[in-house]
Amino acid sequence: MKKSLTLLTLIALSLSAVCAQTWIKQLPMDGLPDWDVNRSKMCNVIAAIGGGYIAQGYKTNSTEDGWAWNDFNILWKLDEEGNVLQRTTIDREQTIVSMVSNGVDRYYCLAQGAQGGLTILIVLDPGLNLLETYYFETVNGYGITLHDMQYADDGLVFVGRIGSQALAIKTDFQFNVIWQSEIFPNNSSGFITIEPYNDGWICLGRGIFACLTSNLDTLWIYDPENYVTSLFDCRVSSNNDIYLLGYYKLWKINSGEQNPELVADNIPACYVLYGDRVSLDILPNGNIVYTGRADTGEILHCYSPDGVHQWSRSYDTNIWATYLGTGSKNLLVMPDGSILFLLHDRPGAYLYLIKTDAEGNVVTNQDPLIPAPHTKISHYPNPVTDRVTIKYETEQPKRNLKVELYNIRGQKLLSVPINDCGNTGEIELDPALIQSQNSGVYLYVLKNGNQKLATGRMALIK
Repeated sequence: MKKSLTLLTLIALSLSAVCAQTWIKQLPMDGLPDWDVNRSKMCNVIAAIGGGYIAQGYKTNSTEDGWAWNDFNILWKLDEEGNVLQRTTIDREQTIVSMVSNGVDRYYCLAQGAQGGLTILIVLDPGLNLLETYYFETVNGYGITLHDMQYADDGLVFVGRIGSQALAIKTDFQFNVIWQSEIFPNNSSGFITIEPYNDGWICLGRGIFACLTSNLDTLWIYDPENYVTSLFDCRVSSNNDIYLLGYYKLWKINSGEQNPELVADNIPACYVLYGDRVSLDILPNGNIVYTGRADTGEILHCYSPDGVHQWSRSYDTNIWATYLGTGSKNLLVMPDGSILFLLHDRPGAYLYLIKTDAEGNVVTNQDPLIPAPHTKISHYPNPVTDRVTIKYETEQPKRNLKVELYNIRGQKLLSVPINDCGNTGEIELDPALIQSQNSGVYLYVLKNGNQKLATGRMALIK
């Protein structure tokens, strides 16, 4: 018995040392109430307003007989080095399944009751203080289950289901419906993912994939049964190709066509178990990264755009912490190529947020991921009101230097070639374009041809 206790102590100390030195962060649960039965899980991770990250999870306490329970959402705010700055709890029976921010002064949390229960929108300020709670009633007289959302300049766009039928809706910031898509039949899960695409949206469910306009009219739709047994996630690349993560398969839809092509077959660890959501994202170098548990222990995987397996990685966490996040935003790729994702064990005693570089290697606190020092980009004034000037410095060989501006949905608003290809310079963006945009966060990118050299974020406030 004494030997067992000593071994457990050594394991705990070893894990603590790993978490302290690297970006494998075990998120604290101390001080939270414990009942007879305690179950916790990780759900979402997003970029925090002003820098750092917001991780979100959920805890359920219940009596042993299950007659009484206590539920609440947990939000951790971490700085760029993974230090927990704040932990906030929201006492709600509904689980937060998706989170977005406007990048300036609001977080929006979509919370969904079990088995299609009450749907609510929770609005928080940058300090994670509760501002408002809005309740969603019905669509066409029917209750709705929502799975994912995206921020738009004039509202929020959601996807989900009514019964077994898929739909998308757009609301204002008070949860009032502005637009609604047609209702797509014969799909048990409905839509589970929504992503911006051109001026509209792409929506994906386990048995359906659709492209919609900005007001949610249908452009085209595919029945995945014709080419894949199940779909889990989708993303749009920088050249506007759509990648679909399927059951052990990776698909691509070219921007100029509407036909899927198989990129890779028999890819490792692409299945869903115990509420996990396997997720896909695209790195700045164009490679595709996704989460999924392999029998050999790897949980993060990477493929090139032409379907060549690049790497798969496992991580030194508690041996039971092998379950992925259950929210729609459980995998996050940052502009510098760093990757963040969530892990927990099934009972929820171990909750992790892990950050890696673009090769899947765990980041240490001494190795921040920032653009190379010989390439810099910035802007003034800050914040932006009606005019903005971009400053750049680069020592890389130049072919086709340009600055591009994107809204938070990833839509390109402007591309300005830099004719004077000196190593330093300034360029003022079109004031008329800036003045025509709504308040929010915008991304600007310094490119050399198709190569991203540096990125920045600006807050436009009117």
